[in-house]
Amino acid sequence: CLSPFSPSIRLAAAASRRPDCTYAKIGSQQQSSFEQPCTSTTPGQSAWSQAPPSISTSLQATTNGNYAHEQETASTATTPQRPYKHVMAILSMPYTSIDRIANEAILETAISKTDKLSVVLRCEGAKKPPSLVSLRRYVGEIYSQLWDLVIDQFPHRGVPDVVVYPQNLPNTAPESWIDIQKDLDCVCTHDSLCGWVSEEATGRGLQYQNRGGRGGLKEHVDALNKERNRRKLEPVVALFPERWPSGAKLETAQDDRVIFLDDEPGTKSAIQQAAQPETDFEEASNGDSSSFLSGAPISSKVLFESVAVGGTFDGLHFGHRKLLTLALSSVQPMTGRLLVGITVDEMLRQKKHAQDISPFEQRSETIRHFIHRLAPGMLNRIKLVPITDKFGPPGQPDLFFDALVLSHEVLDTGYELNQHRASLGLDPLYLLCTRRTE
Repeated sequence: CLSPFSPSIRLAAAASRRPDCTYAKIGSQQQSSFEQPCTSTTPGQSAWSQAPPSISTSLQATTNGNYAHEQETASTATTPQRPYKHVMAILSMPYTSIDRIANEAILETAISKTDKLSVVLRCEGAKKPPSLVSLRRYVGEIYSQLWDLVIDQFPHRGVPDVVVYPQNLPNTAPESWIDIQKDLDCVCTHDSLCGWVSEEATGRGLQYQNRGGRGGLKEHVDALNKERNRRKLEPVVALFPERWPSGAKLETAQDDRVIFLDDEPGTKSAIQQAAQPETDFEEASNGDSSSFLSGAPISSKVLFESVAVGGTFDGLHFGHRKLLTLALSSVQPMTGRLLVGITVDEMLRQKKHAQDISPFEQRSETIRHFIHRLAPGMLNRIKLVPITDKFGPPGQPDLFFDALVLSHEVLDTGYELNQHRASLGLDPLYLLCTRRTE
């Protein structure tokens, strides 16, 4: 039978995704109450929404068991030359969503620059080393993610030569062995994750910047090239991620108003460990919790009275369903309310593949049906509204909201909204963030 990682299966799934906007933007509605249960109002105009590129190519299994791309035209027959022969990408073992977002940004840049990639997974810095099972599990995640990147962003290229090297996994080669490979010509990572050299101490990344060391990728590559020069090998170059998302920045990790809903409260990311090695995070709960049904403790700090979430929600794929579920789970039982903003048709007409996006009424009804199945007892505390301006109800001075649910790739939008609220004299919202995975 076919593996779920079979190219024909994975590409078929990718090609079936409908064009949609980033699913974490909220809209506006003039009414200020939540009186009507799960109702939508007449759509207005809006200025939000972006559709991801569509996928029009497929992979074809050849008779010898390998996989080759279908050539739509003669011009695609020649694979473009990548700028580097062999790239080493340095990641950290992820303990939080911030770590995963950082790793994804590094991989996205690295795989676009080479057809031979060595992925080093460092496991240092944590108080408790990762288990063998968790290492094995994340190796699978890396291979799966790289495959998705190739299919989604580089559909005309062949399958790259990728090897993942977890540094605590038995029998795998150490990072130092990759450092001296003859064809290695590039190292890709971020300053906060990379090693550094110093005459006073040894350490990694930003952790030792105040101890006389010089941290970062450039210094790591300089040290590596000294060893390569001693062995009469060609030097390597430093490659920084082309796009460093807000969700992976140290400022985000240190912002108390950004809560990653997929993480256990109090978990310290690798970036935080590097920047604050001596600081222990206060564990969640501390008696501040409530028990529901099964008796599981839930901190009151992660439940809110008035929550907003929004997007186009075309097709209501699994990413949308995850986002709505997280939004519902963030509302205070009995008293909390949820507003779901839905992108109106007018703002989608100039988008690519706009003709394939379902009408507002159909998208609204699909959401209403999903919510009815998921949380039937909450229908009178949920309202569906059209997205009609940039900031929507949370940007209005006469409406109360205390939290916004959004994906990490539009976290900057949440920061912008909070700046707008500050200009109105309103308190900033808690930004309840989830890592977009589909």
